[in-house]
Formats: sequence, C-alpha cells, structure tokens
Amino acid sequence: MPWRRRTLLEPLPAWPERFGIRGPRALGRDLWTVLRHVPRGDRYTFGPASAGLLRPDLALPAFAGFFPADGIAPVFNFFDRTAGGAAYHVTVTRRRMRDWRGGRLSYDEHDGTDFVCPPGSPLCAAAPGVAVAVRDCWLRGGLTLCIDHGHGVVTQYSHLSRVLADLGAPVRRGEVVALSGHSSLDMTAFFPFVPPHIHFMVWVRGRPVDPYLAPGEDRTAGTWAHGNRPRTAAGPLDGDPPPPDAAELAVDRAALERALAGCLDPAVRAMVEAAASDAGRAALLEDSLHHDRPSWSEEARATGLRAPTDPGSVRLTLPLEASSYRSAAPADVRWTRP
Repeated sequence: MPWRRRTLLEPLPAWPERFGIRGPRALGRDLWTVLRHVPRGDRYTFGPASAGLLRPDLALPAFAGFFPADGIAPVFNFFDRTAGGAAYHVTVTRRRMRDWRGGRLSYDEHDGTDFVCPPGSPLCAAAPGVAVAVRDCWLRGGLTLCIDHGHGVVTQYSHLSRVLADLGAPVRRGEVVALSGHSSLDMTAFFPFVPPHIHFMVWVRGRPVDPYLAPGEDRTAGTWAHGNRPRTAAGPLDGDPPPPDAAELAVDRAALERALAGCLDPAVRAMVEAAASDAGRAALLEDSLHHDRPSWSEEARATGLRAPTDPGSVRLTLPLEASSYRSAAPADVRWTRP
C-alpha cells in the first residue's frame, strides 16, 4: 500500500502520556486491577488466535507518521455482531466474533470500529452535537471524548492523545475535536505491533450499536450517512440541523438519579457525578453500565435515560479529517475475510 507522511498540527505529548499513563499512582492502581482479575479468568484474557490482532503491516507505517496515499483509512476491527454491545469483558480472544459481513475482522465483544491513523491525526465530530464528557481510563480506551448528538445518540472517540473540544460547546460535523493517539492498556502491552487507531463507538439510548448495516437491515439512528461506504465530511451535509444547544439534550434527570443510587462503587459514582452537566453524567453512566457491570445493581442497569429515537435523526460521517481521508475499507487478511 502506498503511504504519505502527515504533518502534525502540534507536538505529541511525552511518551508515557501518549500511552495514557498519567503517573505512578494511577498506573499502580490499574495494574493491581489487572492482576486481581487474572486468576478468575473473567477479564484481560487472550488466546492463540489473539495473535491475529498483531498487524505490523499497519502498525509500523502508522506509528512512523504515515497514512494511506489513496485516503482510504484501514479498518482494523469492526463491531462484533455476536456479543458486541450485549456483554463486555476486557478480552481480546477471537473465538465467536463475526463482523457485519459475516467475516472475522473483529474480536470477542468488540463494541466499536477501529480506524487506523497515525498518532496526532485530527479527529472530527461525526455529526452535529455537543461535547459533553471526557473519560480517562488506561484500562479501557485511554483518553476518551463523548459527543451527544441529541435524539438519544452519543459517539465516543477513544485512544486519544489530546482533547481539543471544550466541554459544553456545540460542534459542527467535520469540526476537529481531538487528536488521535495510542493511550490504553492493550496498545501499551503490544506496542508497536497493534496499530494506533481511533476506537469509534456509537451509542443509541445507552447501548453500543454498529454503524454498519448487515444485509437486510433497515437504517437506524446512528448509522452511516453514506451506507456501508462511509465518507468523511469537511462540513455540514445537506439537511443537517444546527448543533443542538446543551440545554436541548434530552436526559431524564429523575432516571439519572435513580440509576446513580444503584451504583455499588464509590469511585465510579464519583467519576460520573464529576461531569459538568446532566448530558455528561448520562454519557459516562451509560458507558459505565456497559463496561463496569459489577459496579451497578440490577435496578440501575434496567434504568433507561433517554426517549425513543427517530431512525433518520442522526446520520454519521467518518471521524477522520477530510483533508487526509475520504473513506474507509476493511484491512482484511486471510483469517478475517468473510
């Protein structure tokens, strides 16, 4: 594949911060969390087939600052259609996963889409919205930005090196909101063979969903504006609404309080409550309900925070800058093809 070198908008952080390591205290806490789960085998697991996620053909050029000359971003992993969005363990096993095509370009319970890009690449809002929350957890995606698009749809941008959007501020489609990086446990452990990428998640009414449509599926909220050949956008699409005002984001505040009352982990509750708005608290709470299930009661997990959505309400474009990328395509190898 021909590659081109990209010019950084600004210098990258120091190496420890690039991996999401904010200090010895936080690192020690995270490592202890990993170690205490190992004997139980319920988290941080891998198997022989996990070696299929090591892709030096993609990783080494991207870490060196190169992107595809044709402007087509490699998709490193799709959403897992067997369990993505339904269950979550910190695992990179590859036993039952299937992507939207029926292929194996994913891993078990993968709940987003991974687009390979060099660290420091500008990342853009996938639809008009409001930047509502930031999460920084080395064990799960590193530095992460949440954008609420209204209508029950939230997008997340993970493995960041820096967030540029101001929380509470409206953002336009295609507006640069962050810089990509490689912060997280998995990219620290397997550097430099796991490609640097953005882990892009779409949430609809608190549940992770696949923006791609399998054959026969109808369009829903939070799917690509251009079907299964997603494109970038330098600005609004025809028919785009203006970004919503932060006060317009619909969150059931009473339901939010009821769910928070069912949090079993004081640290998790403090993290959610620290968000600056109800929309930010809702985004972090929904994230934690999915990713930190043991921290919540059954009643909290059954609480809905958002109203039903209109299938055509939010149309997504790629979270990559249009000056460098125009589309994305699966980076298949022999063991991932349908």
